[in-house]
Amino acid sequence: MPKIFVVDDEKDICEILKLNLEKNGFETKTFLSAEAALSVMKTEKPDLLILDIMLGGMDGLELCKTMRATDEFKLIPILFLSAKSNEVDKVLGLELGADDYLSKPFSIHELIARVKAILRRSSYKAEIPKSEVLVYKGIELWPDKYSVFVDGQEISLTKTEFEILKLFMQYPGKVFSRDNIIDSVRGDDVYVIDRTVDVHVMNLRKKLGAYKTAIKTYSGVGYGLKAR
Repeated sequence: MPKIFVVDDEKDICEILKLNLEKNGFETKTFLSAEAALSVMKTEKPDLLILDIMLGGMDGLELCKTMRATDEFKLIPILFLSAKSNEVDKVLGLELGADDYLSKPFSIHELIARVKAILRRSSYKAEIPKSEVLVYKGIELWPDKYSVFVDGQEISLTKTEFEILKLFMQYPGKVFSRDNIIDSVRGDDVYVIDRTVDVHVMNLRKKLGAYKTAIKTYSGVGYGLKAR
């Protein structure tokens, strides 16, 4: 049962979230301050943190920044839940390392859907060791070295192209929507938006040469490597 920590200084919101998250199969603990949550996380780590930005004492942005700078907490996914809904606040939250951002007032159904999506993405990343060499037909990808070889010849990829290919090679036969691709490869120095995914995939195909047809387009859905 995935464990979720909710940090919000509004007791009513904590109770509503706890009720609905537990109803959907998530073990849930609530905290009224960032300090209280951080103290418990030293001995008990959640699978996901739902975090309000506007808190007394340490605010949500400070807690997120602290977690991303701490080895034992940096991989815990964070979903910001905040009344601050303008684009600047969302960008700031995501740049600090949050995985998603939902504005108040919010739909419980949308919140649950986003929680499930974040946990799915986290499980994808945890399944494949970073040092494992990925092989698909004549393509070899070395995650630690940021190197890709096609039939023994190294090819040059941009970081975004590399991350997309790595995602596809981790799960051959799986179909990824454009949103899946954006969520999976986005990072501090990787910027991808919906309308550029097609361009990245097109360029990646060209660089794979004889294996360009290995990346299949699923009409109206997205992309993925053909099953072996």
